[in-house]
Amino acid sequence: MFESCCSTHESAHLLRARYGLPVEMFADRPLITIGAAIEALTLPEPLARQVRLRVSWVPSAPAIADPRDRRWTFLVAPPLPYHAVPQRLRRFLQDHGVTIPARGSRILLPTSDEPSGWHWAGEPEPGRLCLPHRAVLLAAVRLAILQGPDRVPA
Repeated sequence: MFESCCSTHESAHLLRARYGLPVEMFADRPLITIGAAIEALTLPEPLARQVRLRVSWVPSAPAIADPRDRRWTFLVAPPLPYHAVPQRLRRFLQDHGVTIPARGSRILLPTSDEPSGWHWAGEPEPGRLCLPHRAVLLAAVRLAILQGPDRVPA
């Protein structure tokens, strides 16, 4: 995907044009800021793979992997009207290594197809940005945790 890009600015332009992501540049790196349009869930890689299988029916569940594939960050649409994730659920998720970045947090975006850098673990659908609802991903995460690592959906 990024083979034609010669700079991070070209990568940012490609991410905006291809996926409709609200990309910003900070310290010469493309990123998105968590807010009214986009939220995120960050999971340990083994759990993220289980969740990915559970939401395979969702047309676009974009996920960004860190350079060593230890954690994946799923991009999700916040609920309308907005409401925060209940504290009890937040604690349950944190106990299993799941974090929900706060509004204003910055998420680095891929600039290369190489797994040695930030890369797509699940690429978004090209076109207008269409993210899965936060509730869909949270339900998949809860199920994956409760059913354990050896259970994958049929």
